Amino acid sequence: MLFIGIANAQQRQVSGKVTSASEGSPLAGVSVRVDGTNTATQTDGNGDYSIAVSKENAVLIFSYIGYSSQRVNLGNQGTVNIQLTSTDNELEEVIVTALGVKREKRELGYSAEQVDSKTINKASAVNIANGLQGKVSGLNVTTNNSGVFEDVKINLRGIRSLTGNNNPLLVLDGIQMDIKYLSSINPNDVENISVLKGAAAAAIYGPDARNGVFLVTTKSGNEVTSVNLSHSTQWQNISFFPKLQKQFGQGADGEIIPIENWSWGPAYDGSIANIGPELEDGTQQTTPYVGTDERQKFYDTGITNQTNLSLNAKNFFLSLENADIKGIVPGDKNRRNGIRLNSKREFGIFRAAANFNYTQQNYNVYNQEGQENYYTAQNTGGNDGLFSQLINTPAHIPLTKYKDYKNDIFSTYDHWFTDYGINPYFSLGNWRRHGKKQDLLTNIELGLKPTDWLDFTYRASLTSRGIAERYITEGVKETPFGASRGKTAITSALEEYNYNQNVLTSDLFASVNTPINEDLIFKGILGTAVRQNEYRNTSVGADNLVIPELYNIGIRTGILTGASNGYKTRLFSVYGSAGFNYKNWANLEFTGRWDKTSTLAPGNNSYFYPGVNGAIVLTDALDMSTDFFNYLKVRAAWTNTANSDISPYFLEATYSQANGFPLGGITGLTANNTTYNYNLKPERINTTEAGFEAGLWNNRLTLEATYFYSKNTDQIISVNTSEASGFARTNTNAASFDSKGVDFDFNLSPLINFEGGSVNFRGNFLWNDSKVTSVYEAQGLKQEELSIGGYTIAGNYAIVGQPAFVMRGTDYERDDQGRIIVSAADGRPTTASTNVNFGRTLPKWIVGLNPSVNYKGFNLSALFEYKGGHVVSFFGLGADMAWTGVSEATAYNNREPFILPNSVIEDPNNPGSYIPNTEAKIGENEAIYNYYTGEFQNTASNFIVSANHWRLREVALSYQVPETWLKSRQKAIKGLSIALVGRNLALWLPKENVFMDPDFNNMTDAYPNAYGNVNSTSNPPVRNFGFTLNATF
Repeated sequence: MLFIGIANAQQRQVSGKVTSASEGSPLAGVSVRVDGTNTATQTDGNGDYSIAVSKENAVLIFSYIGYSSQRVNLGNQGTVNIQLTSTDNELEEVIVTALGVKREKRELGYSAEQVDSKTINKASAVNIANGLQGKVSGLNVTTNNSGVFEDVKINLRGIRSLTGNNNPLLVLDGIQMDIKYLSSINPNDVENISVLKGAAAAAIYGPDARNGVFLVTTKSGNEVTSVNLSHSTQWQNISFFPKLQKQFGQGADGEIIPIENWSWGPAYDGSIANIGPELEDGTQQTTPYVGTDERQKFYDTGITNQTNLSLNAKNFFLSLENADIKGIVPGDKNRRNGIRLNSKREFGIFRAAANFNYTQQNYNVYNQEGQENYYTAQNTGGNDGLFSQLINTPAHIPLTKYKDYKNDIFSTYDHWFTDYGINPYFSLGNWRRHGKKQDLLTNIELGLKPTDWLDFTYRASLTSRGIAERYITEGVKETPFGASRGKTAITSALEEYNYNQNVLTSDLFASVNTPINEDLIFKGILGTAVRQNEYRNTSVGADNLVIPELYNIGIRTGILTGASNGYKTRLFSVYGSAGFNYKNWANLEFTGRWDKTSTLAPGNNSYFYPGVNGAIVLTDALDMSTDFFNYLKVRAAWTNTANSDISPYFLEATYSQANGFPLGGITGLTANNTTYNYNLKPERINTTEAGFEAGLWNNRLTLEATYFYSKNTDQIISVNTSEASGFARTNTNAASFDSKGVDFDFNLSPLINFEGGSVNFRGNFLWNDSKVTSVYEAQGLKQEELSIGGYTIAGNYAIVGQPAFVMRGTDYERDDQGRIIVSAADGRPTTASTNVNFGRTLPKWIVGLNPSVNYKGFNLSALFEYKGGHVVSFFGLGADMAWTGVSEATAYNNREPFILPNSVIEDPNNPGSYIPNTEAKIGENEAIYNYYTGEFQNTASNFIVSANHWRLREVALSYQVPETWLKSRQKAIKGLSIALVGRNLALWLPKENVFMDPDFNNMTDAYPNAYGNVNSTSNPPVRNFGFTLNATF
């Protein structure tokens, strides 16, 4: 009893509250640890903590990711309230690095940036990538489509491969996975994201990390149970639409032709005009001949409702999500439901953690591919997709009247007004894609810490994606009237598609952290990893269903169609690092990794790549810290990484089913026209970076800058080969390019202080450049350019001596002053015989500016983003609009004969020289549309414009209800906030861009690097505005 009494006398409870120094709000999940012991706890949802202390001179350490750590000598204190300073304005934060290891930023010899959950969710983006736009230097996010899936493309500091994957790696809670899974993660589950921008920071992760890494850490349990409920509602409408003319209507050569989709008719005059054919009963549709323009009105106002419920307890975190998304395309919808369970537990020297995340999306969307296949089969000359149909419709056509395509005679398939298109509402109903996508992300982690200096970690994970889709063609029967117009039957059809991918990973590593002497600490990691990637997709279809709207492939005529393919790959790795910390102001780290892959041939399928990085905190090393200049760190890093990201059977002869087969019982296969090359080896990337981090005025102003240079060699490309071999092309290691740049971050926090609030201002900047140094030269053959994607008339290329990539396309013949050479007879120009380069397609500069104001619980923030120094081609979109006469350009000079601006004719008195054109007019002796559907449409320079733009990316106004006010009125709600949010609210473009948002790109799986190409197959861009509510119980 005596000993028990002595023990109790030595132990006491210390309690308190931890809040944010900048906002005064409580911080949940702050680690509170008694220095030199295993005693630790965390703050609850109100920021409160309580911990048992037995030492007389105990020291408490408060640490929280995104905030500066604090040490407090307790003395006799029983209550300790702490304010932690956000690392928005600190340079000594704790940051998550490779393998999930938490390190002080002062130790790192490379650039790494951490973004917390609050910043990501500022404007309630459903896709995490959109929540990061403009907030991380070096990050470029572009949009492929604005549908219900928010399809985006991501890269960091430009590209490392001309033809391969340039996406960063996603690491979720220590597990590597494809960046495509980022859209499956609920943004509200995220604790923070560390962005490792260069290969030097991420080399230990292997070849997939060559383009940088997104390290996503999800939330974990707290000591005290809390419940959080949040809801967001956002509306969407079109933010930018092509500039269309509304002066001239349906027809050709100035005459109304009721069945045309061309807008080369006479000027609108308000009269009553016939549209469409005369029907069987002799009736014909009429409408006022006025450019009312319902093309943009066709789209709906989209709406997204997202609700999240989470339970945070001592050893686990549980969350539920429901996102109901209704798109701007009528009838398009997607519902995303998700559940996450994170759990962890410590048992003395053992620890265990398990994370489970399941997301299901159920969607019903317009299937544009089905309509494109119809146009190809019918050979009708129709436009490609929905957006193209809409914008190429004459302005007086009352589009929104034609929703009832089954019952309204003028809306039906065979009675549609034009022979050269389809009612867009019929398209929406006839071609549908129904699908279910399921993502399962699960992992376990086991740890053993037998001593203070040695730790073992084992991680195993399964990343699984399953997609089941049904491509439905409703079909329509042929009628004699429709057949007379070339509108033949569309057979009812069904294709069922199943996709399954499973990635298994296993990772075992040991980490050491031990002092060599009182000044020098050694930190090392040694590990091994195995990853297996298995994929299979299967499709089966019936093109002639017997009973309309009964979608069963068993009830059909004819044979089934189908295809199936799959692969399995494996990667085995050994990796390690060795680092030395001297007096906590000098750090030197060596890294190395050896990989062996199944995708390359023996002899070339294993490779080693080393790296080194170092950092010195000069203000500590030279004892030069002052109140004005209190922190300065310099750092540098070098690494050599590899890229073996090729398709699994790239080295094998592959065959596919030949057109027209199977024929009866006969199977026909066709060989690939590209020969395999067993001598392929990995692409190589040598990266160097150097930079500094500085703090002034007690870190009121922080600066961080990095210069980076990358030499990218042995690029895997496809080149022509002698057809005598039986093949047309071969794959080889040949091309190379260099890239370099500077990224820069600054933060003024506070910029201005005033009673009850502050003004803060932060920003980031990227300058990025590149140069292709070689493409291919061997056996007497030399190739100096490589097509990356796009059109022959306007495409993306890698060209020796030019940046990677450049837009190359057709232009008019010009004289040495750049003036357009035209014919003296008719004023029409001639397209040049050789294509020209118009400029780079990746931004040379990206700027993000983020001002914010805090005042007594209110916070107003805005995010502006600039991208510039590049061009974008709208050829696919603009050429369609020129052909049909709907583009604003086709109404130039009121469609009267005109002299082409900046044009010259050959001097009749001095052949070979040119004089200004003052008389030769286009359209003087022929229909003016001949020029627009001829030279104008086929000349890319008419549709390639500057991609420079400023954008108001985000605006958010939030209010945090005071905790004291809540406590005085009830006890259930511990925290409450409300916010008004908006995204993509404004866009400022050069005058010549009358087409589309330049951040849209038509990148596909076939052309993953086709930057700078926009066509008419995407939905128009949208803006979002709405509100969020957040309550903690």
